[in-house]
Amino acid sequence: MTNGVKRAGLALVLALTVGPGAAWAQADDDGSAVVVDLPEMDRGCPVKPEFLPMTPMGQVGIDRLGWLVHQAIIPSSKDKFFQAGARSRSGVKPVPMDQAKKLGALDTAKAPIWVFGKEKSKACKGTPIAYWAVRMGTDEDRQTYLMAELATECEVLPPGRLAGTPIALRQKDEPTGCVLRRPNRNLTGKETDGIPPDYAEHIPPQDCASPGCARLWEYFGVTGDEGEGAFDLTVSYLHRNGSNPCNWATDDLSMLFVRGRESTALTPLKPGGQLFGGLWDFSGPRFILSREMGVLYAYDYQKLKAAPKAVRYGSPTEEDLIHAKRTLSPCKK
Repeated sequence: MTNGVKRAGLALVLALTVGPGAAWAQADDDGSAVVVDLPEMDRGCPVKPEFLPMTPMGQVGIDRLGWLVHQAIIPSSKDKFFQAGARSRSGVKPVPMDQAKKLGALDTAKAPIWVFGKEKSKACKGTPIAYWAVRMGTDEDRQTYLMAELATECEVLPPGRLAGTPIALRQKDEPTGCVLRRPNRNLTGKETDGIPPDYAEHIPPQDCASPGCARLWEYFGVTGDEGEGAFDLTVSYLHRNGSNPCNWATDDLSMLFVRGRESTALTPLKPGGQLFGGLWDFSGPRFILSREMGVLYAYDYQKLKAAPKAVRYGSPTEEDLIHAKRTLSPCKK
């Protein structure tokens, strides 16, 4: 057997025994094989992620910029932070670190928190540095939520528009190759503009004749390189009554759609919610993300007929309920 054949045989044995994280390189000067590590393959987005919604600090009453990540709902039997009359009001109180775990704080030693912040940036690790008990909601639905303040290894956008909201997930391994995409397409229709046909076919007929009635519409979407992704549509019918738009009655419709790769057809997503982003990896879209009244929805792009993952992270306040209606009315109050 020649030396070349011997080296080839040794290479085959090494390839079969060393494992996927290493490979045999060219023989060394003395004829021995050299094993080198290969770069680790991107894992992509998790198949069954544990999503953790994030809430602006200012929204819950903490007077500074930053985000809180959802941990758990604190049951009444364990809620020692809001007692008696305090339970009928919204508020926020610090939770000692040694008490947080008993109240449902996630064990980040077993599975770290990974935060997706800026557009197309990879996830970075988030470490809880403080915990808060957040009381919110109306008399009909008021609960206390355990939330964590994080120190992150990457930059996230400050609270502002919904489209800038970060998303976190919890898992053992870093989700390499998985990125957050934010809304990157939008179009607004004037009163005289027709609704694009692929959207119009999903809208119920409505009697709206000018000048007594005006129909406005807009959509925005998060898409990939092939045009696949999700779109959020709002249509408003404005029934004019005088010159003050605040006196006009409106009929409003909002819908969430998904579009497949190289397809013009739109498929409605139920229950919908307001689109704020999506997770992409080397296979394309993996999860479409929306929010509605204190619930995060994550739609599996590969299983669109299945119900989305739903995570309850907040109870709507009176103000939330007042502004919950999505409308294109020009009324400025």
